[in-house]
Amino acid sequence: MVECCCSREVRVKIVLGYSALSTLMHVSAAVVFGVKFQLYTVAMWAAIGALYALSVAFLHFLALRNQLRPNPNSIVIQLLPAILLCAVLGMIFSLGVTVYGLAKAISLKEDLVLSSHYILSVWGFLCLKWSYYLFQQSRHYTRFYHPDSEDAAPFVIQEVLPEEEEIIIS
Repeated sequence: MVECCCSREVRVKIVLGYSALSTLMHVSAAVVFGVKFQLYTVAMWAAIGALYALSVAFLHFLALRNQLRPNPNSIVIQLLPAILLCAVLGMIFSLGVTVYGLAKAISLKEDLVLSSHYILSVWGFLCLKWSYYLFQQSRHYTRFYHPDSEDAAPFVIQEVLPEEEEIIIS
C-alpha cells in the first residue's frame, strides 16, 4: 500500500475546495449559457453538474466534521443509499447525453462553434465526471458508515464473546 504525503483531513479539505470551486464554475456557466446564449439544454446540464459537485462537497464537509459516524438518528446516514442511486442514474443519463451530443454533432457534420452539439457533450461529460465521483464517495461512506453495511463492523462496538474452552478427553 502506498503511503500518501498528507493526512486524510488535508485530502478531504483539498477535495472539498475543488468541488466547491467547481460548483461555482458550473453555476456561472449555467447562467451564461442560459441567459446570454439561450442554450437551455447546455445550461441545464451545467446546473445538474453543479448539483453533483455540491453533493460531493457536502459529503466531504460532513466527513470533515465527523458527522458521518454511525448514529441511528442521523438522516444523512439513512440517505446514503438514495444518494448512491441518484449518482448511478446521473451516470447513466450523463453518458447518454455525452454520446447523443457527439453522435448528433458528427452526423450533422457540425463545426466546433458555441451552438454545436459538441458543447452539450462536453457538459454531459463533466456531469458524468461529478456523478461518478459522487458514486465513488457515497459508496465509500455507505460502506463504512451505514449501519446495515457488512463493512461497518470496525466502527461499531461489538460484544466480544468468550471463547469456548477446549474439552480434553483422556
